[in-house]
Amino acid sequence: MQRIHRRSVVLGVLGAAASGGHALAQSKTKWDMYAMTGVTHPITLRYNAFAEEVKKATGGRLEIVVRPAGELPFRATEVVKVAGAGQVQLAEAYQGFISGALPLSSMTSLPFLVRSGEELEKVWPIIDKYTAPLFAKSGVKNLFYHTWPVQNMFGRGKPIRTLEDFKGRKIRSTDGKQAEMLKRLGASSVSLTTAEVPVAMERGVAEGFMTAAFNVIGAKWYEFVEWGWLGDIHIGGPDYTIVNLDAYEKLDADLRAKLDAVAKDYAPRFRAANLGDEARDMEALKTKHKVDLFVPPKEQIDALIAMMRPYWEEWAASHGESGSAMLKEVRTALGK
Repeated sequence: MQRIHRRSVVLGVLGAAASGGHALAQSKTKWDMYAMTGVTHPITLRYNAFAEEVKKATGGRLEIVVRPAGELPFRATEVVKVAGAGQVQLAEAYQGFISGALPLSSMTSLPFLVRSGEELEKVWPIIDKYTAPLFAKSGVKNLFYHTWPVQNMFGRGKPIRTLEDFKGRKIRSTDGKQAEMLKRLGASSVSLTTAEVPVAMERGVAEGFMTAAFNVIGAKWYEFVEWGWLGDIHIGGPDYTIVNLDAYEKLDADLRAKLDAVAKDYAPRFRAANLGDEARDMEALKTKHKVDLFVPPKEQIDALIAMMRPYWEEWAASHGESGSAMLKEVRTALGK
């Protein structure tokens, strides 16, 4: 009787081990993802859609939980460090906000250098070549990128029409290159993340900001916007989607391959959706929300390009040989 009992125990242990091994093989991985936009913003919704596609492609083995603005105690300027430290496994890293951590990742926010989604696509291989090693040193890699539409100026109070109208104005900027443009125009810059803009506008800390109509509508900023200056300052990307390298490499090879495949397929659709929304949202600002939109004449844009061109070289040189080499390649690709 005792012998039979021992045999049963041994069989039970072996069965449990086999069951545990099967469960381990089918174990689920759950990642958190930092997003800088609110819960209803189109960017957040598109990241949610990406997460759903990953979940479906992996049979539920990889679950990505998108954490909208305010849900995690991090600022958009901190995401490279946060993701590199593994505090989140994925993070939205907008080029302007991470310019302090990885300056070359934000070359496209040099005013009047890269001014459309098409131009960004053209120079993306150059950007990736120079930034991938920098991301790796920070413990992350770019899984894919999307982009916001071209950045323009929006605000309240006296509209901006001429270059003289910039003088004395307080305008929100997302990085130092925008701030330098404002300085050269006689304006002062205010550094604010996306979540801080409404209160700053309400309190008069800022009179305007640079963004896309897509974001004015998506973030509901039309509630306090009265005018727009549509000079196509620079494209609003790349908006990198960075992943913690350790977490990425710990995934089973087949799981990692499926994640990569979804990212590769989803990225161009994400970019197209963002860019496609811009014309519709600009029209909504004009007709539905009665925002006074102004397109500056060519001579005004030509004057701004001439003003900023020396700064492109200064900024690139300040980041060493890599900065100058990267700028040269970008300008050659764009014929600028």
